[in-house]
Amino acid sequence: MKLTLTLWLSLMPLVAMSQIVDGKPLITPSLHIGTREFSKPFTVALRFQIAPEWHLYWKNPGDAGLAPKVQWTLPDGFTVSELQFPTPHKIATETAVDYGYDNELVLLATVFPSKNPTRNFTIKADLTWLVCRESCIPGDASVELNTATLSDKDLANAATMIEQTRKKLPEPLSKRNVKLESATASAQGGKTLLTLRFTGDDAKKISDFFPEEISGFVVSYSEIKVSDGTVQFALTPMSKNAKLTEVKGLVMFEEKGYEFSTEVKSAETTGGLLNQDFKTGGGESLSIWLALLFAFIGGVILNAMPCVLPVISLKVMGFVEQAGSGASKSIQHGLMFTLGVLLSFWLLALVAVLLQQAGEQIGWGFQFQSPAFVLVMSIIMFVFGLNLVGVFEFSAPSVSGEISQTLSRRDALGSLMNGVLATTLATPCTAPFLGSALGFAFSQPPHIIFVIFSVVGLGLATPYLILAAKPEWLKFIPKPGDWMIRFKQVMGFLLFATVIWLLSVMGAQLGAEGVVATVGLLLGIGVACWAIGAFIDFASSTQRKAMVWSIAILISITSYYLAFERYLNWRDVRAVTAVSTNRESGIAWKPFSLTVVEENVAAGKTVFIDFTADWCFTCKVTEQTVLETDEVREKINALGIVPVKADWTNRNDEITQLLKKFGRSGVPLYVVFPAGKLDEPIVLPEVITKQMLIDALEKSSSALSIKK
Repeated sequence: MKLTLTLWLSLMPLVAMSQIVDGKPLITPSLHIGTREFSKPFTVALRFQIAPEWHLYWKNPGDAGLAPKVQWTLPDGFTVSELQFPTPHKIATETAVDYGYDNELVLLATVFPSKNPTRNFTIKADLTWLVCRESCIPGDASVELNTATLSDKDLANAATMIEQTRKKLPEPLSKRNVKLESATASAQGGKTLLTLRFTGDDAKKISDFFPEEISGFVVSYSEIKVSDGTVQFALTPMSKNAKLTEVKGLVMFEEKGYEFSTEVKSAETTGGLLNQDFKTGGGESLSIWLALLFAFIGGVILNAMPCVLPVISLKVMGFVEQAGSGASKSIQHGLMFTLGVLLSFWLLALVAVLLQQAGEQIGWGFQFQSPAFVLVMSIIMFVFGLNLVGVFEFSAPSVSGEISQTLSRRDALGSLMNGVLATTLATPCTAPFLGSALGFAFSQPPHIIFVIFSVVGLGLATPYLILAAKPEWLKFIPKPGDWMIRFKQVMGFLLFATVIWLLSVMGAQLGAEGVVATVGLLLGIGVACWAIGAFIDFASSTQRKAMVWSIAILISITSYYLAFERYLNWRDVRAVTAVSTNRESGIAWKPFSLTVVEENVAAGKTVFIDFTADWCFTCKVTEQTVLETDEVREKINALGIVPVKADWTNRNDEITQLLKKFGRSGVPLYVVFPAGKLDEPIVLPEVITKQMLIDALEKSSSALSIKK
């Protein structure tokens, strides 16, 4: 349509056209200025008076039409800017959407005079336009003004008109409380789907989007959709080489337009899956108060999650030894434990905020994606376990005694450190309610992240704070005796079990070589701890303690060097995409990628994604009790489900981004995509049952049958 109109106008003789209908002109153009100060840039106004029921067009007319054009004739040395269009309104019919103006259109331009302009000069504008109602008529005219003939009244009226027009010009989008989150394009059925996502208090107030013309593409303006701060529409490329790199236009808030321009990420780098707007009730849909409630409940439930069970043994030991110490002493320990938990969560929040500000993609439990962190935790658990089983008692030189005794002591500092340890081992798990709360937190400003993390910490510590305040609830615990020694030893072996779990994480990150290196280091540290226990007691002299500790530290450092620095390039975490997927399983898991999910869903297959990590103890328990059971395996095979394992053991930005799309910040997460419905996933809770998963798989397959 636009090309036809352009050719039509180019063939018209450039003579004045009266465009008289029913004895009245359709367009009456005129040229105005509102100042006699010509030593600096000044504004000129092109005014078009439009007959009733007719309209002119914006610089992007929409599906049909042409914008007014001007050819200037200026004094020597003068230049002029491009035309400034006021915000248009939408002109919608059953077959097209246009953007234009009724009754009157005033276009502004800035004139830049020569260095020494005269007071009297002439400016001329040759105009062409297309005016439409049910039919369209092209027109042209020449208008001019001579500054010598302008009266003060003419100037005053023009100045008022120019000022009123400036108020109608679009403003920068930065003046609204709106920020662009993403601008992405994805291929969809031979077209390009453009998605603009805005955030901020005013994002949901966006009523429409008027794009400027996009070179190389045809836009279906009637299909532009705006919902909850998201703008989405399809473009048809005019050639195979057409590439969408930039989009600009007006973000509309009712009748007011705000200018917007941004680069667009290509489909090759984004993938269609990340362009979907999942309505799953995840964290981003929560209010702050509901998020706080979920954070507290999730923190409490963390105490019952499998990954936290090893830590419970440490707290039980504390309660056993403090049962007869009195209420005030017990409360003091409870408060210190709570402080340790909160300090740990605050540190996690600080690291999360700093990494987010640096542009990193992170989520809950991100620290376990670092082999260095896993190694440190393995050493702490191993050394503490050796202490509990009686290999050695901490008895260090006075310089380091306070530090080395911290983990085994039962005073206030020991309670605080137990809180730190509890938090550290709790972070790989995502309890019910916690996933949504943390998903909300990671999409909020830094101060909200700190508040949410603090409330999760309070939830984790609350059961033990209550028990500390109510020591009479612990009367069922036997009186201290020899049984406590055996109990301590049993707890030590539970910590060794935790070390085995951490070794499995290390294996997923660094392979078998990483496990061997870690075991070698732990062997050296074990020898060092044995030396401390065998050759130092509380009666040993300071000189003897210093010598034995020096030897122990030397053994530990040498073991580290030989295991990790000489033989293992452990700082280069290898990309392990098939570690979890290639293990013996009756389910033919596919490694996660955006392409795998998109292509299978588009091909009419139902896709089930298991978001997991080897350091997520809850994930491993669910894997053994639900996913890898005969019932689930047979159902997946019978229904032709495509199983995909999104392994988050090592850092994977695509998985992190997709978790965020579901309003989650960590694993586990279980999602079923019905065939052909990339935008309608079935999202299951963090803790699932076999029947729950089977029902979701059958539901997605039923939807496919109905569709067929």
